[in-house]
Amino acid sequence: MPAQYQIDRFRHFNRFYTNYLGLLGNSLYGSEVNLSEARVLFELDGRPGSPARDLAARLGLDKGYLSRMLKRFARHGWLEETPSPDDARVKELRLSHAGTLFMAGLHRAAAGQAEEALAHLAPRDRTRLLDAMATIESVLAR
Repeated sequence: MPAQYQIDRFRHFNRFYTNYLGLLGNSLYGSEVNLSEARVLFELDGRPGSPARDLAARLGLDKGYLSRMLKRFARHGWLEETPSPDDARVKELRLSHAGTLFMAGLHRAAAGQAEEALAHLAPRDRTRLLDAMATIESVLAR
């Protein structure tokens, strides 16, 4: 069982990092989407043709919440739905051309944020930070 100071340190880091990245607001990178919505768009960008149930499972999202997001994306013209060739009741989801363009803007903003954060670090500190991030990812991915 972890000691209380370890739990507190873990939670402190999570609060620091989400605040550092500005992830708690209603708008990510000054766009019209929040973090959860951007994450769904990112999944659709990287895995076109995903059914909603797969998105919900991969991201741990409530199906109702995801459904409302997808309806919003469709209203914005960012989403295309096509029946699955295996089961017409299942809709395969992908970004439309407008959705791809919107997502490209989010990718640019995210890359700009990372570039700005890294540019202010000395090369040695940049390496230490990226190594620490790789360590965190490998430890938590087990």
